[in-house]
Amino acid sequence: MKHVFVLNPAAGKHAPALELIPRIREVCTKHGLDFEIVQTTAPDDATALAQKAIAETTGTVRLYACGGDGTLLEVLTAVEPYSDTEFAHVPCGSGNDFVRMLGGAAPYLELEDMVTADAYPMDGIVCTYGEGAVHRSLNVAATGMDAEVAYHMAKFKRWPLVSGSMAYNLALVKVFFGHLGCRLTAEIETAEGVRRMEGDFLFALCANGEYYGGGYHGVPTARPDDGELDFVLVEKMSRARILQLLPKYKKGTHRGERGVHFFRGTAITVKTARSMPVTLDGECVLTDRFRAEIQKGAYRMVIPHSVADARKEKQTV
Repeated sequence: MKHVFVLNPAAGKHAPALELIPRIREVCTKHGLDFEIVQTTAPDDATALAQKAIAETTGTVRLYACGGDGTLLEVLTAVEPYSDTEFAHVPCGSGNDFVRMLGGAAPYLELEDMVTADAYPMDGIVCTYGEGAVHRSLNVAATGMDAEVAYHMAKFKRWPLVSGSMAYNLALVKVFFGHLGCRLTAEIETAEGVRRMEGDFLFALCANGEYYGGGYHGVPTARPDDGELDFVLVEKMSRARILQLLPKYKKGTHRGERGVHFFRGTAITVKTARSMPVTLDGECVLTDRFRAEIQKGAYRMVIPHSVADARKEKQTV
């Protein structure tokens, strides 16, 4: 197996990914691993570097995304679903939302553990939109207020001294005082059949993970390896009502609130009255329709020993 560390110096503050280099060399040399360290210099570089590593390697490749959630998505984009390629996240960003539900960031920074840990099946999301464009993601797909926030968040993250969570909050304020609500139709494929929702909504969210937006616990029931997606639709409401709901949404205690709808299933098709942003793990596209569906066990993600043991113990209780 070849271990390829894809470092994004632009992730987080003060280039924490670059600080990993001496430790990577030390740990990999100690274990006699075939390894390579590469660095991104521009957007989408992580995808290109990961693709190059896969193409040039005979046998299994383990890709380490050393950056934030954006770097993780770029590396994942290079991985063909259901292939032998493994991926790992060494969180150096300001949000690190996907690993929040998988033991938090700290265990994934223990490189000694990461290079010897096992990879486990992980579900993915495949999204088609517009005239057949395809985009894969790992964590969320959403339209409406959430996507508008993600669209503006990308701009705020480029400001000096602005962290991922701060950028989310700034974008949220901007969107909050703009036009709220969108007319949409959603068809959700559940075990009980297709559920159809139509009306004015703040947003429609499809989730494989619990957290997004720099720590918002929007979908507490989501599990990235259970073969299902979780969907949240929030009806259009007054700004005063949004302010009441937002703290609960942040904490993940919004289930049962008036106007908040939860579903579980395998796919969702959303059509909107006008072209709007759709966010796919923070990457935004403009479209008036999209379909997001589960890819069961499509990827192999490295989980630190301590986290894997805790998850196995929890499953047996």
